[in-house]
Amino acid sequence: MSLSTILKSWRQSDNDSYDNKLTPEDAVACAKILENCEMFQKVPPELLVTVVDRMTVRHVNQNEKFVFQGQPCDRFYLLEQGEIVRKHFDEASGKKHVVKFEMKASSINTMRILSGAPYHNTISCVSKGGCKLYEMKRTDFIDLLKRNPDLSIYIADGLSEALKQGSKKFVTPLLEQQQQDLNVPVVAIAAGIESYYRSALNAQLNAHLSGVKSPQWFPNMHVQVPVRIAYITGFKGLRAMLENWVDPDEEPAQPVPFIQQWRLVAAIAPGIIMTPIASILEASNAGHLNSEPLLTKRWMRGFVPRMGREIVFGLGLNQLSDYFEERWYPILHGSIDSDEDKSDGNRIGSRSAASRKKVEQDSVLANAVGSLMAGVVAGYFSHIPHNMSTYKLLEPNKSYGELYRAFVQKSVPSLVREEIRHWSNPKAKAMAETVTATLFPRGLVLRTTQIVGSFIILNGTINFLYGVESKKLRSMMALGHGSY
Repeated sequence: MSLSTILKSWRQSDNDSYDNKLTPEDAVACAKILENCEMFQKVPPELLVTVVDRMTVRHVNQNEKFVFQGQPCDRFYLLEQGEIVRKHFDEASGKKHVVKFEMKASSINTMRILSGAPYHNTISCVSKGGCKLYEMKRTDFIDLLKRNPDLSIYIADGLSEALKQGSKKFVTPLLEQQQQDLNVPVVAIAAGIESYYRSALNAQLNAHLSGVKSPQWFPNMHVQVPVRIAYITGFKGLRAMLENWVDPDEEPAQPVPFIQQWRLVAAIAPGIIMTPIASILEASNAGHLNSEPLLTKRWMRGFVPRMGREIVFGLGLNQLSDYFEERWYPILHGSIDSDEDKSDGNRIGSRSAASRKKVEQDSVLANAVGSLMAGVVAGYFSHIPHNMSTYKLLEPNKSYGELYRAFVQKSVPSLVREEIRHWSNPKAKAMAETVTATLFPRGLVLRTTQIVGSFIILNGTINFLYGVESKKLRSMMALGHGSY
């Protein structure tokens, strides 16, 4: 007998504990969702109706959270109307991720209902008109399995097939990446290490652009190190402050356009605010070519293009690095939940040592790859502003137009220059030189190498030290758990 035929004469069982019983229309809609649900796709109609019989209706308002990460799974849901968003807080990295399932997403927590393991994500409704759900308590579900042993077999068959095809990945959009809690000493240590690398590469880059070799790789380090620490800590601190100032998770009443605009402001503001500190750092490396006083005139040279460079640098360090890392980790590790599935979620420290080591190695590699890719992007798009700010710093008496023309002449490859040498149209030659120099500027490889190295050193050191602190915390929790 088909499911539709059975439902024609269906009437939900009388049970005073059901406050929100299904209507006949609800029963049909619920049955259709169950038929397409991974967990129940193999269940025959006569047993599927017994599942429908235990379901109740629930309405959730916009921005209302109805599943909370870490709490025991005491019911599962079927989404009949509306849209939801899943967010996972990763304790190891201190970051929050938007989670997306590539398998069908109309069911919520159906795979956790069997064990009652803690919820892996926090889930909220994001639809303007709210969400309509069908839910079943775990106690009812377990009782249903006891009464119908064959139901367990069909469920296992359906889950087995779904798991072969399903996968999950983090897909937090670019401007919605959120950093772990700010640890100022950790960021300061990373910035102090990176300041020496940056100083050496900056000296080489200035020499490459100006043609004058710098007498020192590490000039004015008594100025550079503390200023660089303040600079990087400022980037990270401003990001944390601005993200927490208007947090969509904590202020759901804010309209979507405002949230989007605020995320853009929060992404570019650190670069704008930190430009004066970057100017002092830049001027510290240019004393051999610009004799102006460091703190009264020299630091202001090239301020505007330097601001553009700092905005790109901030986007790369604060957003792009996390964006690429988030997408590379599942590729390197194989599955976001693979380690969690192998361990007992009810016990602290149950994950095997080999599994933890694999997670740590893949995390380090994903962090490095993410930093590298972000560095390449930021290095390319910040190079022209960097060149203009550097030329203005080294030759403050020239206009930006004169400096850009000089930059073009220095950047055109000899092969291109030879190719266009016989062109009769001077405007076409000038256009070809400008386009070539802009797309493939002088010093691009060295500048990109500098940014890539800075990102890897900063993000790698921060994540490593954060991981050390996290290990200590987990060890303390394990010891405390074992004492009871």
